[in-house]
Amino acid sequence: MVSASVKKIDDKLNRLEPGSLRHQVLSSLRQFRASWIELGRLLNEVVYGGEYKEWGYDDFEVYCARELGLKKPTVQKLMVSYNYMKKYESKRLEDFESAEPGGAGDFARAIPDFQTVELLDQVRRRDSLPEAEMGKLHRKAFDGEVEEPELRKELRQALRPRLDGEDMNERAGNRNQELAVILRLARELRRKIAMARSVPGGLRERIERCLLELEALD
Repeated sequence: MVSASVKKIDDKLNRLEPGSLRHQVLSSLRQFRASWIELGRLLNEVVYGGEYKEWGYDDFEVYCARELGLKKPTVQKLMVSYNYMKKYESKRLEDFESAEPGGAGDFARAIPDFQTVELLDQVRRRDSLPEAEMGKLHRKAFDGEVEEPELRKELRQALRPRLDGEDMNERAGNRNQELAVILRLARELRRKIAMARSVPGGLRERIERCLLELEALD
């Protein structure tokens, strides 16, 4: 059964010249589930060439949203992932792009999905891992050593900031300074409330409980 979104793409394809760049992008979108690589390549071509303006769109994001039904984060991830492969997996990408029609699917199945590749790019750009560790994550992705959900979890963990001893001491020092300021203000508030006749007794008691909780943090 053809979905409504695919039928919409087919209707657009029928109105376009086969082989034109606009037709290629939509055709690639239709095959998106089988291979994101071609769509990533074509999106890069369209954004840098500016052809979307000739197609009646003033903005690339508007073109992607209205014609392709793709949201900005997805578009960015597709483009980033393609460029990552172009830089770090050029041979694999070349094999995919030079494959005979119908044969590219075999190469596509051996390539991680674009979400995984985009996370690899994030980790590499963060430059927070030693090259050997980064290389290990890369190989896991492209050699299919682990399931992709598990790998994405590992990549997200790698994106979390790593604190060395000096950083941890600095953060602890900042926390202590911040808490000291808060406690000084809290004690000043206690003194002012003790002298204030306008604060009801019940509210005074609730504030005092809060102040005691703050002092317990010290």
